[in-house]
Amino acid sequence: MITYDECFPCFLRQATDSCKLCNMNQKETSAVLEDVNAHAKSFSRSQSPIEMAVEIHKLVHIATGNGDPYAAIKHASNRACRDAMETLSTYITDTNNPFETAVKLAIAGNLIDFGAYKPVTLSEGHILQTVQETMEQPLSGNTVSELALLIEKAQNILFIGDNAGECFLDTFLLDHMPCERVTYAVRGRPILNDATLADAQEAGVHKRCRVIDTGDGTPGVIIERSSPDFQNTYHNADLVIAKGQGNYESLSDTPGTKRVFLTKVKCPVIARDIGYPLGSNVILITNA
Repeated sequence: MITYDECFPCFLRQATDSCKLCNMNQKETSAVLEDVNAHAKSFSRSQSPIEMAVEIHKLVHIATGNGDPYAAIKHASNRACRDAMETLSTYITDTNNPFETAVKLAIAGNLIDFGAYKPVTLSEGHILQTVQETMEQPLSGNTVSELALLIEKAQNILFIGDNAGECFLDTFLLDHMPCERVTYAVRGRPILNDATLADAQEAGVHKRCRVIDTGDGTPGVIIERSSPDFQNTYHNADLVIAKGQGNYESLSDTPGTKRVFLTKVKCPVIARDIGYPLGSNVILITNA
């Protein structure tokens, strides 16, 4: 996905939010925002928004000396989702279509996104309300049956996760997949509230399938920046399932194997690019 003019206010908002989390004063924040604006002037619109996000958060990390401003929020998100799991599991036990319900639960988790939204401290109640609202909405795009068939046929599946806390809800979908053929990937270094290995392990993903990281601190996936292990896994997969807007932004125009994007559409720019209205729960299957 290319970068649109409407993306730049969001870049500035992300930088401001990160500075606030680091308790920077107005003068310090203004200096960071000036640097962000300077980088934006030379940024090519043909690049994905994710590539600009990397530069923004690098500036924040350097200015604040804090390499993980969202650490406390990620911890709270993990705790809230862990506390909600017993209640959430009843969606699976009480349904006639566990796989479809698991897909919806995975997409519901994608609302834990503080790149798209202002950071807040989540509670179990927030998670349960979010899931309830998502479960009441239809799925857009491709069908659950099409997704199930792809998973059944695939021999090597790469599942790219997104945010901390969200990993817990992904486990419902993983439990309905052939995990001996699945590798789950997270970010290689902290950025925003994206999941790292520690978050995947806290959610128990490593008990279900192989878990790796991208080797890179990017709120999405930039193949050429990723580790050799991730690149090999990506290119050897015959199915890639990618969660969230960041993965869509960075991978939707990348040549490669068959991909499935599972996401909540959370901004007008993504809505226009992906072709579904704001708020949609989307399964999008793209061919090589």
